[in-house]
Amino acid sequence: MSRLDLLSPFRSDFPMTRSLLAVGGAATVLISAMAANDAAAFQVTPYGSGVNPPGSLVVTAGIPMVGATFTVGVSNTATASAPAALAFLSVATAPDPAFPAGTVLPGFGLVSPGAPGELLLSLTPPNPFATSGPVSWAGGAAAPASFDVSVPLVLSLSGLSIYLQGTLVDLAAGPSLGVTNGLQVPLSVPSFPGLVPIPPGTFQMGSDAANAPPYFSPINEKPAHQVTITRPYWMGRYEVTQAEFEAILGFNPSFHVGPDRPVEYVQRFQAVAYCNVLNAQQTALGKVPAGYQYRLPTEAEWEYACRAGTTTEFAFGPDIFCDQAGFNYSFHSNSECGGWQSGTKSVGSYAPNAWGLYDMHGNVWEWCLDTPQPYSTTPKTDPFGGYGASLGVFRGGCWDFGSQLTRSAYRLKIAGSYSGGSLGFRVVLGPILLP
Repeated sequence: MSRLDLLSPFRSDFPMTRSLLAVGGAATVLISAMAANDAAAFQVTPYGSGVNPPGSLVVTAGIPMVGATFTVGVSNTATASAPAALAFLSVATAPDPAFPAGTVLPGFGLVSPGAPGELLLSLTPPNPFATSGPVSWAGGAAAPASFDVSVPLVLSLSGLSIYLQGTLVDLAAGPSLGVTNGLQVPLSVPSFPGLVPIPPGTFQMGSDAANAPPYFSPINEKPAHQVTITRPYWMGRYEVTQAEFEAILGFNPSFHVGPDRPVEYVQRFQAVAYCNVLNAQQTALGKVPAGYQYRLPTEAEWEYACRAGTTTEFAFGPDIFCDQAGFNYSFHSNSECGGWQSGTKSVGSYAPNAWGLYDMHGNVWEWCLDTPQPYSTTPKTDPFGGYGASLGVFRGGCWDFGSQLTRSAYRLKIAGSYSGGSLGFRVVLGPILLP
């Protein structure tokens, strides 16, 4: 097996070209994989006019994803008695200008020595930007020669495509050379264990609902105003559990004890300390993208993720009921939910919102990073109220309060040193923010 590290081509003087080309009827292979508990389909498109034998270059393992490694196999599928050969793999940022076809030349075929073959990669510098090999292939029905393709953890590569083509050299035949089909490989956004990707976007932050049943919307939520999030981030699928908190900081402040329950009685500086230690650990492992950090979410990031594209008071619609989240009383069914009896529940006990985030409504309050700021009608871009040690804000409601406090827009400011029995947090992997 050969390993191909793609660090070198991604310098600023080697611009990647987004793949906006029609596939023109080429077959599309869907590679389904489980990545960090997320089921996702990754499209890898073989291309060429059919001159080269199909299936001679395939993805055999892994996920074509930024920050990950996937494996491709090179073999001669033109005939069951194909001779042994030395395999090579070439990578380019662009295909041949005739994509999805290529340039047919004599003597580059795999069908037989001297047969025509189709070159499918751009030959304009810096392409092909990398070639790896040789790797011995045993011929015939032998398993393909394997090449690991390692993609650096550079977020700007997400959504770009690379183009691959294999070459087989038969030394016993003169030598003779033949080329495989091409592969168009889009690079998916990276995946991080326990985190959900949140895309950039624009939403209405705050609420103009009446300060009356069932919402009781206070003045600090008003006016609703436009907010734009310009950069992707990743948010914890669940609130930080007691087991996770103790593993990082070495103690568990919670009253409702259980390893899968959310940690509670957390002061904001303790939540920040947890994020800082986690960030240092993951950075040392090379698993934090440049310009990003593990931290608490800003208020805007929290509400944007909680709403998950909705404009109603809750991520589930205009109402919330006892079977949808962990809280004490529903003003929509006028019924007790029993939260004060059970306390916190294991994270993920209720259905997630549309973006796959659990317990954004109820269970425990969640610290945000900001010092709370008043709202205005002026549109905001990536708002951040700064970090002040004296005053903090938390979101989401909790097990011993009513439904009106679990709304997406509800915000409660309090001393950063406060540590109530209903106060926890979740992490984000987001852009570095300066105080």
